[in-house]
Amino acid sequence: MSDSNFNLEDFERWLTKFQFRTSKKHRYRIYRKLEGMLRMNEALSRSLDRLYLNTSEMGKYPKRPAAVALRDWFLKDRSGVTLSEAMEGWVPTGELYMIRAGEESGTMAKSLHSIQTLGEKGKQMKDAVLHAVSYPFAMLALVSFVLWSFGVNMIANMRKSAPANVIAAMGSLVPVSDMLNDWGLTFIIFVIVVGIVIGATLPYWRGPLRAKMDMYPPWSWYRVLQGSGFMLGLSALLGAQVPLKRALEILEEQSNPWMRERVSAARQEVLRGRNLGEALRIGKYNFPDPMVAVDLEILSERADVGSVIEQVTHEWINEQILSMKTQAAISRNAGMAVVGGIIAWAMMAIFGVVSELAKPGGGMN
Repeated sequence: MSDSNFNLEDFERWLTKFQFRTSKKHRYRIYRKLEGMLRMNEALSRSLDRLYLNTSEMGKYPKRPAAVALRDWFLKDRSGVTLSEAMEGWVPTGELYMIRAGEESGTMAKSLHSIQTLGEKGKQMKDAVLHAVSYPFAMLALVSFVLWSFGVNMIANMRKSAPANVIAAMGSLVPVSDMLNDWGLTFIIFVIVVGIVIGATLPYWRGPLRAKMDMYPPWSWYRVLQGSGFMLGLSALLGAQVPLKRALEILEEQSNPWMRERVSAARQEVLRGRNLGEALRIGKYNFPDPMVAVDLEILSERADVGSVIEQVTHEWINEQILSMKTQAAISRNAGMAVVGGIIAWAMMAIFGVVSELAKPGGGMN
């Protein structure tokens, strides 16, 4: 009985962490409040305690995910655990290493603000990606449904009684409709499974092949999102006079396997005496972006390298958002052209059938 209770408590805690980790709205609400308190020089422990009381409505709703998280952070802070360690498992990895960067640099409030800024930029990127993908897929799904309906309701019935000349007038519409009828559901399932596999392996797949794939969507989108967080965290650490070697070590400790591979390679090159830009370029991981690495080869020599990296990062993020919006427009127009071509092709086949039926002696038995 005790084991079952223990397992139930573990499951409830895991579920609570999952709910909080996947709710950007609740996390960012806490970040905004905590940022304001820290900017007013309020102690972290007192800030967490006050936020817990606020979120739980003076302890009335202690089971809310945000309230459970804040209570856990508060108790661990009281026992001497750092905030980044207390937050582990509660927040995404990208936010976690920025929190760690804020601790090391003494600019926690700025790190919390950077997380929110990056989140807004990330939302713009995701919106651009969604616009680039959703409209063509929706139209193609509609066309596939129409072709499948033709195959089931019209072509299959016409084959039973239509003469050979009518069947021939249908042209390539017949095999395409048959293919959709036979393999359409399998293809949809395949696309869904591939999408799930790609999404699940983004933080874990490593190696030379992944480095090449990172230059193409959807892997490039992940590279931009993660790379911008890395650059902002690094700028915060360097701006607080944390040595580059130590800054990379901190970010490596808090990274997922994909990020750790890239940060580790850069850190090894820095230990060999190279500057940040050279270390990122020589690693051949295309991280965070080949052009950014080239720019940093020169800019890394400046004394205000922290602020320079922050400026370069924001410029790069804005360029990527504009690029994604351009890709979205191209994808939308290309999708409309493809869908229009498919509809025109299907209508020509149907007109051919109508013409055959209109000929003397071309009717159906």
